[in-house]
Amino acid sequence: MAETSEKQLVKAAYLLQLRHGPFTEQELSESFANAPAQLQRLLQNGKLEVHSDQREKRYSLTEKGRAEIKVVLAGGVYDVLHLGHLAALSEAKRFGDVLVAVVATDVTVEMLKGRKPVFPEEDRRVLVEGLKPVDRAILGYEDVGMGYEQVLMDVMPDTVAFGYDQANLEKSVREIIQRRGLKIETVKLSKYDHEKYLSSTSVRQKLSEDLR
Repeated sequence: MAETSEKQLVKAAYLLQLRHGPFTEQELSESFANAPAQLQRLLQNGKLEVHSDQREKRYSLTEKGRAEIKVVLAGGVYDVLHLGHLAALSEAKRFGDVLVAVVATDVTVEMLKGRKPVFPEEDRRVLVEGLKPVDRAILGYEDVGMGYEQVLMDVMPDTVAFGYDQANLEKSVREIIQRRGLKIETVKLSKYDHEKYLSSTSVRQKLSEDLR
């Protein structure tokens, strides 16, 4: 079933809000054609609220508006993009309307893996955001412990999707959800055929061997 234009507008509003908080009508118009008329409709239906200041009106989604869409959060290093990443993110997108991918910072990669990433964090973020299933890619926080908790509060996903090899992260996130009483579901993504979907580590090893 095709999405209604109103639902598409809510998605655009959510993504703008995720990027920098309350947004202007012009910003929404740049993301969505015929936004002014639709914006008024959302206001009338109680799905948007207005924040006025001396310069211009800004808007944000209400709880009613946010409830119109289901947001999925997935995360990883995404150091060397490969088919396994695309397959996992495509599967994650099927659990909702919007997929937000959180990309580990360079500091986090060094702390967790004991090495520097091949590509810097902003390059990895931009590449992930360019993948078709991903609606927005954001950088995580450098604090590995509290960092993912802050990501959850920023994104407020309906579902968090974990890769088959993210058991430790899944456990930590479940603990955060329980402690904070958040209404967030968790799902485990499929383990893909190793020969077809090489891991990032395998890709790096193969590249090193080929360059010798």
